[in-house]
Amino acid sequence: MITECPSCKKIISTVNYGSQVCPKCSSLIHIGNPVKDEESRVLKSATQMKKELKKDAEKLHKEIDKKISSETGFFKGTPWDNWKKMGMGEAFIKTTIEIYKRPSKFFHNMKYAAKPGMIPIYGLIAAFLAVLFQTFWMIKFFRSLFPDYTSFKEAVAKLEGLGAALLSEEGKLRMIFDSMNPETSVLIAQLVITPLMSIVITAFILHLGSVILGSKTRLQQYYRMSGFIMVTGLLSIIPLVGNIAGFIWRTILVYKGGKVLNKFDNRKALLFTTFYVFLQVLFSSAGIL
Repeated sequence: MITECPSCKKIISTVNYGSQVCPKCSSLIHIGNPVKDEESRVLKSATQMKKELKKDAEKLHKEIDKKISSETGFFKGTPWDNWKKMGMGEAFIKTTIEIYKRPSKFFHNMKYAAKPGMIPIYGLIAAFLAVLFQTFWMIKFFRSLFPDYTSFKEAVAKLEGLGAALLSEEGKLRMIFDSMNPETSVLIAQLVITPLMSIVITAFILHLGSVILGSKTRLQQYYRMSGFIMVTGLLSIIPLVGNIAGFIWRTILVYKGGKVLNKFDNRKALLFTTFYVFLQVLFSSAGIL
């Protein structure tokens, strides 16, 4: 029987009357029986059908994962998500190796972890060590160049415009010197607060970039991603070169993680990474990150 699809208005061939899927537009339609004076109508559009099929597939996928996990103990997740069984030291090493060798696979497993949580302790440890290394080298180099306030003031005096401006305000010059020679209490507070701030701010930057590009990935995933990419800061144990190498490595991880978490194509993943790098540099210049 030849008839017209009530949705796409194209001619289709059908054997029976009643509910069926249009072979042209994939909408669920009802072909009316003219003998019974029935009208053909659209039951569900192709868009609705795709949404429902996707929702059903995701539900089935979660049920299968849950069943496999309960029966075999297997779950999709990172080594760190299993640190209680594995041990913190082993989990930390295996997580770091997996991020380095197979970042795309790592972020995929991270996304589908059974109990993901929020900021991983792994990220806090890595961020703490990164801040510790960076602070150590910064203070060491500064103190080797300027052992006291007088030597610092003399070095500034040799500068032209900037030096003159700073020397005109003794308080500002002293504040800069003191910030590079923090007291123990200030240093400890910095080592405790800065790692958490870095993870949280980075997560918001990543989430904002994904939202701008149309992704609906939840902020929770970016807290985890932000925590795990803090491992790049461990390269700061090598002065200067380590900072540069760590930033390049982190940029690569943002690109690969962005593709996996948001299902971006190469173009969107590149825009996502560019947005992150821009704000990272901006915040770093302002002394926030």
